[in-house]
Amino acid sequence: MAASLPVLGFREWAVRGDGALSGVRGEPWTGTIMEARCSEGHPAPDPGCACGVYAIDGWPGLGDHRLYEQATLPLRFIAQALLSATVLGGLALLLAMDWPLLHRGSWLPALVIALAMCLGLSGVVAADLAVGRSPYLLGAVVLSGRIVRHGNGVLRAERARIACLVRPPGVGRKPAGRVASRLGVPLFHWYQRRRALAYLSEHGDLWPRAAARARGGP
Repeated sequence: MAASLPVLGFREWAVRGDGALSGVRGEPWTGTIMEARCSEGHPAPDPGCACGVYAIDGWPGLGDHRLYEQATLPLRFIAQALLSATVLGGLALLLAMDWPLLHRGSWLPALVIALAMCLGLSGVVAADLAVGRSPYLLGAVVLSGRIVRHGNGVLRAERARIACLVRPPGVGRKPAGRVASRLGVPLFHWYQRRRALAYLSEHGDLWPRAAARARGGP
């Protein structure tokens, strides 16, 4: 199904420095507007091709499988919790092993155990940081031109304009703020859904309304 009326969609971007990249193709968004082009030479999006600017038709939920980073977020939280628990458990074990040695004045064995344990825990800490170091942003885009809607709620559009950005849980305020400032768009935090939706009500139509108008409805 295609529509030419503006449609409000939601998507995600990877954060690299102060810029935003398309999460799948890694294409940089240097401004708020992106226009799709296909390497096959036909107008984008085409129903028989994968070209177009991607978005989904509703506010993304935690673990939404249609968005890569959002889909992996619950697993990242679990992994970070397990890694953090391992570090704390390792420190407790180190204290339990070293305290009797220190109490008896056996400094050398205590030092060897401490160095070995710290070496092992440093790998766990590095893994913990690596799991959490996947900054991305959610956001709303106003889609226009040719728009194709798939059955799972995925949209592909000819053009997209960023209406606002949303900082998801686990992403720092500073990197999110830098990207929003560079693009010149409002930034909302993940717990400000109502404020964001109220703001977005002035910046585009949701798909059901646009589809109804395309069919000649109210």
